[in-house]
Amino acid sequence: MKLYEITGVFAELFDSFESICNYDLEKNEDGQFIDDDGNIIPDPDAYRADMQQAWFDTLSGIEDDFEEKAENIAAYIKNLQAQSDELKKEEDALYARRKVKENQIGRMKKYLLESMKKIKRLKIDTPRAKLSIRDNAESAKIYDEKAFVNMCMEKGLEKYLRFKAPEINKTAVKKDLQSNIKIIGAELERTQSLIIK
Repeated sequence: MKLYEITGVFAELFDSFESICNYDLEKNEDGQFIDDDGNIIPDPDAYRADMQQAWFDTLSGIEDDFEEKAENIAAYIKNLQAQSDELKKEEDALYARRKVKENQIGRMKKYLLESMKKIKRLKIDTPRAKLSIRDNAESAKIYDEKAFVNMCMEKGLEKYLRFKAPEINKTAVKKDLQSNIKIIGAELERTQSLIIK
């Protein structure tokens, strides 16, 4: 997806929005939040909200036509979405590469461990690496988890099991609500979202 170009005063204004959202307030010696002039800020959240409102007011002041303003904001959102999509692709690619490396590490370590055990070497000390075999903490090995769970349930050994809290099947709730079945504590709602193309 191609990035949308935003130039001139809108580019400057939109670029400033990110710094407003990420603005870190400074503190004085008493730990109170202060502005750039050293004045104490009693409510930091309200101060940030005022900064954002001032940004929107500035936008309104330089552009009277609502459709043009909406178009510029939508273009900026598209720009952010394109950047977000590119970052997601990069994250996915990096994750896939990391998993390949982790799998390689696991196979190599297993190979080295088995090789050292075969020749009965517990330590190897070289200029570039020190290798040693150690005993890990004991852990419980379950051969057949399904059979183990069944055995615990039959013999009353619930202490060996962990039970998850029940989860709401919202699909079933929605289906019954749409069929006009009354359910205490639940109702249908329809939210709205903005589509930008």
